[in-house]
Amino acid sequence: MHDADREHEQSLLAAAALGSLDPADLAAFEQVLASSPTARSEFEQLREVVALLPYAAPPVTPPAHIRARLLERIAADQAAQAPPRQTQPSRRIGTGWVTPLILVGLTLVIALLGSLTLSLQQQVTALNETNQQLLAAVNNLQAAVNAGEERQSQLTAQLATYEQQLARLNDQVAQERLLVSFVSAPGVATRELLPTRAGVTARGEMYMYPGETQAVVVFSGLPALEPDRVYRFWLSDGTQRIAAGSFQVDATGLATLMVTAPHEVNAYTEVMLTVEPATGTAPGDVEVILTGTL
Repeated sequence: MHDADREHEQSLLAAAALGSLDPADLAAFEQVLASSPTARSEFEQLREVVALLPYAAPPVTPPAHIRARLLERIAADQAAQAPPRQTQPSRRIGTGWVTPLILVGLTLVIALLGSLTLSLQQQVTALNETNQQLLAAVNNLQAAVNAGEERQSQLTAQLATYEQQLARLNDQVAQERLLVSFVSAPGVATRELLPTRAGVTARGEMYMYPGETQAVVVFSGLPALEPDRVYRFWLSDGTQRIAAGSFQVDATGLATLMVTAPHEVNAYTEVMLTVEPATGTAPGDVEVILTGTL
């Protein structure tokens, strides 16, 4: 292909990409596309470049004298490069200045895109650093919150334990005050509980008021039992026995039991203390260790 034909082909492609192709040259343009895969590829590239031209630079209207000089220079270059022979002037179109302008625009687009890409990369890097700092701050804050919640849970559990201990102490103090007032009151009657067999050092003292349903029994010398066995106190009227409370003892062997009977205590004739299984009492599992008469 001659240089003139190649230049004419490029002019057709550029004019078509810009949308300024004359109707008279449309058939020639379609023939070029149909006969040359290279021309089709160049045309697609030119269309992509033209699509980017509006973003290459802000719109500026050049002065009239600069545009005139540019057109004169383009015309002079074309005249210097044109062959001496005439080649189908009817097929030429006035678009010889398009290709250099496209190259200039493409250069501007590439430069602008490179600058924009660098700026975006810098912004992304700064955002990533800020994001890492925020994540670290959030993690530290979450760790502090978790530690605070764990400490609060521990303090709540300790407070509940202290409250339970205080409640037990208050109950114990109230019971001891009641027992002291009950035992030391005038008119109280005392009954002794003695062992049922030799070798037992345990004793019991029962304090009661005639006509009252309540009584206090103080035990001493009782051995500690296995966890599945308990001491149980009984009241008897000669015909039946009534359970009046159960308890365990510590290493000191001391225990105090507050008894509340269904009837006045002096209506019963006998009391006793047994050792029994804590649950599921069976015949032969009950041992009477202390007894007393009322």
